[in-house]
Amino acid sequence: MIERTIRTVAVVGAGAMGAMYAAHFAGAGLTTWLVARGDRADRLRSPGLTVNGEPLRAEVVDPEAAVGRRTADLVLIAVKHRQLADAIAEVAPLVGEQTTFLSVLNGLDSEQAIAEAYGAERVLLCIALAMDAQRDGTRVTFRQPGRLALGVGPGLGSPERLRATQQALDRAGLVWVAPADMRHEMWWKFMVNVGVNQASAVRRDPYGAFQHDGPARSLMLALMDEVIAVAGPEGVDLGGADLAEWDRVLAGQPAQGLTSMYQDVLAGRPTEVDIFAGQVVALGLRHGIPTPYNQAMQWILS
Repeated sequence: MIERTIRTVAVVGAGAMGAMYAAHFAGAGLTTWLVARGDRADRLRSPGLTVNGEPLRAEVVDPEAAVGRRTADLVLIAVKHRQLADAIAEVAPLVGEQTTFLSVLNGLDSEQAIAEAYGAERVLLCIALAMDAQRDGTRVTFRQPGRLALGVGPGLGSPERLRATQQALDRAGLVWVAPADMRHEMWWKFMVNVGVNQASAVRRDPYGAFQHDGPARSLMLALMDEVIAVAGPEGVDLGGADLAEWDRVLAGQPAQGLTSMYQDVLAGRPTEVDIFAGQVVALGLRHGIPTPYNQAMQWILS
């Protein structure tokens, strides 16, 4: 059995989530790199980012200039889904035999895309839960970093890589859980994103609007019900207990906090509607299940 220790972490994507995780790793004394090229790299070096008011003490590494340097033990990919293919290619010079990948992207298929490029054994299943990080210019703020659910899957990851990653997260003060059924957990997060992210984006509502009965909550639940409907034929059993778990998490979110998709809309960035509503609509067509609420989201947010 190979003993693995994570000493160097490369973070691809210096948005709110990526910067928050980078700050935790760097603060724990792990060598932490922000992977960026060109003008983006220059901006990350100067003026740089602050996280909860403190300068982010992570080295900005241009992968094109990194050939011959030590490779990363852990690569954490925290970009938007539309940037995933570029991120996978960009990080190649920092990947060595020992490198393990974590993706905190939304959706259901980023791990498979990474596995196709670098090998399934290197890739752990992962979802990020209950964080509230936001970025405004060079300022990143968060009240709670949430937790990471991670594990191995059929053909994905290895117990040794999982243990080493859990140890690195412990060192960084990041909470993790290891669910027995990661596929169910990933579909649960997908259901949540389809509901609250999309409803908040079209209604321009913060989390507080979804914490009580009203039009915002009704739209969120209607979108989630369509995920539950298409999940069954895909072999995933979602239902009332999963909705209740989301309500428990939602109750802990700041009432004025904004979902990532709402932040994208406010910033004029493209949304991730294709991997939310688009995927639900496609699954509905495959299984003969109507998905009118998600179809409307696709029309409005595309």
